[in-house]
Amino acid sequence: MRKILLYHVPVVAYGAVILLVSSIPDLRTPEIRLVALDKVAHFAEYALFAFLTFRSCTNLSQRVSIGSAFWLSLLFLAIFAVLDEYVVQQHTMGRDASAMDFMVDLLGAVLILMLLRSRANRPAATKK
Repeated sequence: MRKILLYHVPVVAYGAVILLVSSIPDLRTPEIRLVALDKVAHFAEYALFAFLTFRSCTNLSQRVSIGSAFWLSLLFLAIFAVLDEYVVQQHTMGRDASAMDFMVDLLGAVLILMLLRSRANRPAATKK
């Protein structure tokens, strides 16, 4: 039970928060001249989601390899991002589905997953 609360509940809770925010009608982010704050938010949102998901997947079982956790996390996050953009936001008043948002979501997720995979695959002697 402790393992479920520590590793798996945060993924479910964070996913629920993403869907809750996505379903807010007419949600607008402030625009900053040099940076599209919306894209930075999408990147950071899915980077954190990737961290939580990878952590959860690596703790599903002792038999789950780092490579399997990477691919399982990526598959889950890609499906979640599609559902978020093309099901939730497309059907929320004042919101649009965006391929660019989906791509930025995946970019944030992939970069963190690659970092976590490479860090986990380092030999024990080089880990600090």
